[in-house]
Amino acid sequence: MKIVSVLTVLFLLEISIQAGAHSFELDVISYKLKLAPNIDEKFISGSVTIKFQIDKEANSVAFKSGNLKIDKVTGDNLIGFKNNAGTLLIELSQREKRETELTIDYHGNPTGGLLFDSDLDYAFTVYSTSQWMICNDSPGDRALFEINLSIPAGMTCIASGELISEVHKDGKVQYSYRQNYESPTYTYGFAIGNFRQAEEKLGKLSLLYYAQDYSFDQLMVIFRETPTMITFFEERSGITYHQPTYSQILIGDYYQEMAGYSILKDSYGKLVLQDSTETNLISHELAHQWWGNRVTCRSWNHFWLNEAMATFMSAAYNEYRFGEEVYLDNINSYYQVYEGIKHRGNDKPLVFKTWSNPSKDDRNLVYFKGAYVLHLLREKIGDDTFWDAIRFYTVKHFDKSVETDDFRRALEESSGVDLEDFFNEWVYKNES
Repeated sequence: MKIVSVLTVLFLLEISIQAGAHSFELDVISYKLKLAPNIDEKFISGSVTIKFQIDKEANSVAFKSGNLKIDKVTGDNLIGFKNNAGTLLIELSQREKRETELTIDYHGNPTGGLLFDSDLDYAFTVYSTSQWMICNDSPGDRALFEINLSIPAGMTCIASGELISEVHKDGKVQYSYRQNYESPTYTYGFAIGNFRQAEEKLGKLSLLYYAQDYSFDQLMVIFRETPTMITFFEERSGITYHQPTYSQILIGDYYQEMAGYSILKDSYGKLVLQDSTETNLISHELAHQWWGNRVTCRSWNHFWLNEAMATFMSAAYNEYRFGEEVYLDNINSYYQVYEGIKHRGNDKPLVFKTWSNPSKDDRNLVYFKGAYVLHLLREKIGDDTFWDAIRFYTVKHFDKSVETDDFRRALEESSGVDLEDFFNEWVYKNES
């Protein structure tokens, strides 16, 4: 047994070296996840079935695994696996087809990506999906997603996709959600806890608002702009909102968009209650349901296509709702952030060479310099032409992954304006 184990490790090491020498594109078709989170122990056990395509010549496939422990891997064309340094490397046998399906059983105590609070009795995901689910975390790899969550009875569950069923058994409830369109793994997520809930309708669309610390009436005030925002983004994008529900949850200390819902910092609700125009973060996360979740940057190098668009759209909504002066105040605040970055000598192109370890200034560039550049584009080609071009770009690339040149070409095709010099000056190199 010891000899076999050593040979297996050596062989997998050789496979790893070979895989590094030959880059084969991985295309995940679907994830089917079963997960049981334990809030008190900050522990999860789960199983994910991954259907994917990869070149028939590839002798291995790699998925990100955080610090999770792998119990077993089963499925087609499987020889062995090795889990090390946050990467699960699976050795594949020779095969006739590109498509393969594997099931991975795992457990662990996530150090990020899934946050537990045993005092407030809730858990929610944020940012790093591979910390709680074995997956390919490239934003350009879009896949179908199904999640089955087993949680204690009496708790509320919100997750990516459409709720398909609730099964009650032995003091637990299994919630099943299914997402019938492809999206990147960073948009997958869930939240569980004892939440108060408010609901309203926009046509057939159910708008759901959740929190622990706010009453029904307060939730309705905090999120009262949501129906108008959705109508505004539908008009600006040319795309009707795509799911039967949109949920917003006031929880923890983070903000993030997921497929079909968003989380917002719990204390943010107080700001909105004090100032009804303080809605930028609500509109920003909602805008991602179009720009980010459905039109997605192919790699993090082009992250500005997600974040600058959502930041700019929050200002554009303010212009629509509260007037041009508020819009210009927003744009000026974005510009001031950018000026500070330039003053510190940290200006960079919006298309990054690498996004492996971004600084605070790097992140602010893609949000605020990017939003300011979109404002300059609007001024350059004119208001009506700009919004026609944004609709053209969004419709053309809806449910696709894009790079910056896709954005530029779409704007040029719609507007008839040559934008090569503009993009070279503002997007591909430092302004200074």
